[in-house]
Amino acid sequence: MELSLSIASFPIDAETAGEMEQLIDGEPEQCRMLLQNEVWQKPFAKGFAVLAYTDSGDLVAYAAAADLVGLHHYEWSAFVSPDYRRLGLATALADGVQHSLEQRGAESELAAFTEHIASDSWLESLGYGRSFQELQFEAQPLSTYQLAETIVIEAYQEKDLDELMNLLRAAFDELAIQVLEHNLEDPERRIYLMRQEGKLVATATLSSEDRDLWLTSLAVSPDSRRSGHGQAFLKWARQLAHQKNLSRVLVEVDTDNMAWPVYEKAGFTRVSTISYWQRIVQ
Repeated sequence: MELSLSIASFPIDAETAGEMEQLIDGEPEQCRMLLQNEVWQKPFAKGFAVLAYTDSGDLVAYAAAADLVGLHHYEWSAFVSPDYRRLGLATALADGVQHSLEQRGAESELAAFTEHIASDSWLESLGYGRSFQELQFEAQPLSTYQLAETIVIEAYQEKDLDELMNLLRAAFDELAIQVLEHNLEDPERRIYLMRQEGKLVATATLSSEDRDLWLTSLAVSPDSRRSGHGQAFLKWARQLAHQKNLSRVLVEVDTDNMAWPVYEKAGFTRVSTISYWQRIVQ
């Protein structure tokens, strides 16, 4: 059987995207998320797919890579139809990803896969080493929730920029400013600020995908930690999901982040562990 590879840049045309969706139909939601299905057709998306077709034109495998925050840093994952595994297709896809990354002048890459002994061994055989892991949590919408009287959560306005940048620098590092710039440019992301008696104490970015509400870039001012602000923000997001008639709230937390128990206290349940792999420089 002859198999051929081709490259399609984002945004992907509707026919190809439909083939990609059909191939992973019935697979766990985690698979779709890792393959960046929500950005394939977005007009501003930066990325590409490596597609494997049979000689009769059937799509049987693909890898998808996306520059999620516009920093020439790509995250990619791959899927091979069960009937076509053990043919070396996954490795061919990985080679195609590397070729495309070089053509695009990528500054860095991460391979993202659900933790599993088979994929772990395969990535190690390709010269990758595990860089870090993230826990994915989910929670159901919350029908009612009342913030404390001294706390308000409001949408970001341009006048808040300097104050927000100072909070992000204090909570993270300078890289957070680049992520903020991307979030501000993306029309599908909304930044919210939590204030207590007028003082900015926390922030988070929200976006909707299908019927899910994603919460990212949650940051609490260092001098306001252990005050319950992070937990309050999470519960408020759950109530917002209920107001928008969404099905769940999703967050990802680095396993090195010792604050992850806050998510459980806010009613979130751990659903999976994602491993991020980086090619080891010889």
